Amino acid sequence: MAGTQRLLAIALAFSLAGIPRSAKPEALGIVVQADHASLGSEPASEGTTVYDGDRLSTEARGSLRLLIGKAMLYVTEQSSVIVRQDANIAAKEFEAELVSGTAVLSVTAGATGEIVASSARIRPMAETRGVVQVRLVGTHELVVFAQRGPAQISYHGESETLAEGKSYRVLLNSSDDSASGAQGAKKSGKHSKALVLIAVGAATAAGAALLWRSVDGGTNRSVESPDHP
Repeated sequence: MAGTQRLLAIALAFSLAGIPRSAKPEALGIVVQADHASLGSEPASEGTTVYDGDRLSTEARGSLRLLIGKAMLYVTEQSSVIVRQDANIAAKEFEAELVSGTAVLSVTAGATGEIVASSARIRPMAETRGVVQVRLVGTHELVVFAQRGPAQISYHGESETLAEGKSYRVLLNSSDDSASGAQGAKKSGKHSKALVLIAVGAATAAGAALLWRSVDGGTNRSVESPDHP
C-alpha cells in the first residue's frame, strides 16, 4: 500500500512539473515618497512596488508620489487613485483613475499617461515636460489646471485644449443629461455639449498650496502652484 502511494506521489509531481507557472506581474511603478498614505489596505512607504489595478490613498495632511517610468504622479491629501496599465499598447500607456480628491501628473514627451476622472480623460500635451492638476469636485464637475504646457481633456467624443497656466471648471454632461439636453436642443435649436469649460483663477484650481519635487532631466526641480508664497 505504501509503495502504491509513493508511485502516485511521484506521478503527481511529474504532472505538476509540466504545468507552466503563472508569470509574475510586471511592476507598474514605485513609490518614491509616502506620508500618511496607503496601498490598498496596507501602509505605503518609500520603495513600495505598485502593480496594475492597485489603489493608492492618502489621509488628512498626507501625500504620495509614484514614479512610473519617466512620469510622476502626485496624490495630495485625502485623495484616492487607482492606477492601471494597458499591456496591449506597445508604449505601455498608463492611467490614474481619480476616485476622490486631487492628483497631479507630470510626464515627459516620451512618457504616456493620463488622469481619468468621471470618465473624462486628461493628459499633458507639452513637447518636453507637461504638468496637469485635476481635482474631483463632484460626480460631473472637475477643476483642471494646465500647470506646465497645454493639456487636453476628452469626454464622450468631445475634446478641448487647455492653455498653459490656465485653470478651468469643467462641467460634464452624462449620457442621460446629454439625451435630455438634446431633446431641449431640438426645441431651442441649440446643441447641448457634453463638455463645458469655464475659465477660473489659478488659486481656485490649486486649492491648497502644493509643493512637490519631480525628476527633470536628471536633476531635482521644484514644481509649485502659482498661489504658493
